[in-house]
Amino acid sequence: MTKKSMLKLDIVVPLYNDEEVVEKLCETVFSTLENTFKAVRLIMIDDGSVDESYNLALRMREKYDGVEVIKLAGNFGQHRAILAGLRSTSADLVAVMDSDLQDRPEHIPLLVERMLEDGTSLAIARRTRRADTLRKRLFSRMFAATSNLLVPFKVDPHLGAFRVMRQGVVKQICDVKEHTGTPFSMLYSLRVPYSTVDLEREARTAGSTGYTFKKSLKLASDRIMTYSIKPIRLAIILGIMFGLFSIAIAGYSIVNYILQDRVAPGWTSIVFVTSFFGGLNLLFLGILGEYIGRIYIESRGVPNYIIQDSTFESKDSE
Repeated sequence: MTKKSMLKLDIVVPLYNDEEVVEKLCETVFSTLENTFKAVRLIMIDDGSVDESYNLALRMREKYDGVEVIKLAGNFGQHRAILAGLRSTSADLVAVMDSDLQDRPEHIPLLVERMLEDGTSLAIARRTRRADTLRKRLFSRMFAATSNLLVPFKVDPHLGAFRVMRQGVVKQICDVKEHTGTPFSMLYSLRVPYSTVDLEREARTAGSTGYTFKKSLKLASDRIMTYSIKPIRLAIILGIMFGLFSIAIAGYSIVNYILQDRVAPGWTSIVFVTSFFGGLNLLFLGILGEYIGRIYIESRGVPNYIIQDSTFESKDSE
């Protein structure tokens, strides 16, 4: 089995208004892992921060030889920032972790060992305890429950972004030209075997989470609409059910008219049923429109992100 000391490691970390943790992040990563792997490189991607995150990251590059920094031209989202970092990696192993040190660098060797022992392509941290706010835990559970209900693959809700992958897997992820999905959801959808390691997730070192309800909802819709056609099938089933229900109502009215020679008054029920089915029709049209819109987005070939500046470019010009 390959030893960790013979392998190079790239660590991809997205930044968004993380000026309070950048220095601590770099210090912890290199003090913890420097003698564990053949080489360690920390790739930080600034996802449109409005604070001093990018400038601090550049200062850390002057202090640590293994730091590289990418600045995106705007806020493209965490998963697109991660993708930008993945496309800049070249080491044997690639780790992805959050900047707030809830994911601990000292746990990376544990993930690597489990992956090498199991012979899998990646290892993911499974949270046994998480020191997060009630709101964040609630959003996370809602996201997991909704996506697991409507996608053809199931994902353990305790799995997060913290993981280690082999370079071969990373390269194939980066080769996929996909705009509406996310790299990690794609791996789940392909049912790529992975190992898990139970770890406790610490409290944030500083700052607050950038995951709002709106962002959690978008992430769930991206996973559902990109990797599943269950919403369309659900619409078909509901359409058939309510169609049968309408036929039953019509049959009841005909029988009632034949037997009693009258139709019971019911303007309220008629208006209710009409409004209800009109709402369903709009809902189904919205679902179809969402799928068609995503096809349009994919067909345009617009890049996932725009890189404004990168230390990789400056290195190439030296």
